[in-house]
Amino acid sequence: MECVLCVNAICYLFRGIPKQAVYLFSVLMVRKLALRLLIFCLLPLPFLISLNYIVDAGLKKSRNYYYTEWNDIFNSKINADLLIIGSSRAWIHISPKILDSVLNVNSYNIGMDASHFLMQNARFKLYLKYNKKPKYVIVSVDLTSFSESKEIPFPLQFLPYLNNPDIKNMTTGFDNSFSFAQRYFPLYKYNNQPELFTDGLNAYFDRIKVDTPCKYKGYIGAQRTWDNTFDQYKKAHPASEKLNVSSISQNEFKKFLNYCKINNINPIMVFTPVFHESLKYISNSSEILNFYKNISVQYKIPLLNYASDSLTYERRYFFNSQHLNKVGSEVFSHKLAIDLKKVVINKPLPAFNF
Repeated sequence: MECVLCVNAICYLFRGIPKQAVYLFSVLMVRKLALRLLIFCLLPLPFLISLNYIVDAGLKKSRNYYYTEWNDIFNSKINADLLIIGSSRAWIHISPKILDSVLNVNSYNIGMDASHFLMQNARFKLYLKYNKKPKYVIVSVDLTSFSESKEIPFPLQFLPYLNNPDIKNMTTGFDNSFSFAQRYFPLYKYNNQPELFTDGLNAYFDRIKVDTPCKYKGYIGAQRTWDNTFDQYKKAHPASEKLNVSSISQNEFKKFLNYCKINNINPIMVFTPVFHESLKYISNSSEILNFYKNISVQYKIPLLNYASDSLTYERRYFFNSQHLNKVGSEVFSHKLAIDLKKVVINKPLPAFNF
């Protein structure tokens, strides 16, 4: 419409001149304008692409909270004898420092906040791609391990790696999957993320001085006290609820165990403590725990179940019903290390002796 109006206006101004000449002149003017506009838009593109690369590269070598474990994985810096996988209940509950000191091993915790088994397994596969396989893998199993989410947990953790095919596969198919613009438009993914953008720049040019990473080998103790969220939950939900369990996820878990068996990796299932009252608010908690018990028998792998441990009755060791605080996690890690030493580490695992 605008083009037609432009042509008509030019025809009026240049009446008396053949219309074909006027029309050709107007078309050339519009094309010239469009070309200038295109050049104006593309001119900063090389700069934006370069800046996007710098921010990505900076975050990929930073010790930022979101990227420390990912960077260690991709840079082949872990190579653990004993690897820990799971959700937040893995990286908040199990201290590699304590396991290393008691068991004399090199352990590392790659637990993922708010994740379920399919995401955890994808990260485990990435670990194996860039690091040597572990001798043991502690699988922190939960009531929600197979309750797969429709949301990517903490999408910010993936931003510098969106051009990685494995990360793309991990983050596709969710309700909040990354858009085309986030994946391919320079810097668009860092929109409204000025702190990450600045951290990336500073890390790239070595302007960040980090005394100590906030996590130690993927673990961080929560220096928190009981927050009363469970008490509020009980009032709002007096009846128990049933957790969704994905059969697809359970089947993938069995494939994971078979993979470990074939590759001489010894899996150890650990159900870390939950506050004792919380179990009765999950109507199918016994069913889920029995699944792990049956898997332990079927695959002849250890299951260390702390669902009824004395720790679970001590509110002072928790900051909510599902998570231990720093004191609780250190007490538990000592207990776990001793149990591993007695039951697993110093004894052969028949299921994996070929």
